[in-house]
Amino acid sequence: MAKTELIRQMAEAATRPLHDFGDVPMLDLAPKPVQEEEPEDAHDLFVWFENTSDRLQDGQCGMAGLPECLVPVGTGMRMIERHYVTGHAHLLSAVRIRCQDRRSERIAAIYTAALAVGTVAWVGSGLQYELAWNALYSTEESLPS
Repeated sequence: MAKTELIRQMAEAATRPLHDFGDVPMLDLAPKPVQEEEPEDAHDLFVWFENTSDRLQDGQCGMAGLPECLVPVGTGMRMIERHYVTGHAHLLSAVRIRCQDRRSERIAAIYTAALAVGTVAWVGSGLQYELAWNALYSTEESLPS
């Protein structure tokens, strides 16, 4: 076998697809209509951020809340109610998040974001947390989401 023939065969083998993609369905990338109603499997997460600004650990102070820009948002979740730290226009002291899927991943992301800036996130879901939320914030005006 000639050297050129061997190189041609090697090039064909190297560029051949590993899988026949003829039977794989194409992705539907058309925009989907926006749902106005929340799906039945949507869950509310009630999140409180601890004020750790008075703590001094390893030469660093904590934060009074979580900056709103650092809340890990993604598709399938939405902030439906926010409450800010008194005197700060961008630090969240509490937030109510409605998530449709991957609830445990959302909770982990919120904890991680809070710890990254030096505060602590307390996350809960269910009826008892909703009752506590309503008791704390029913008289306050919350900003629209």
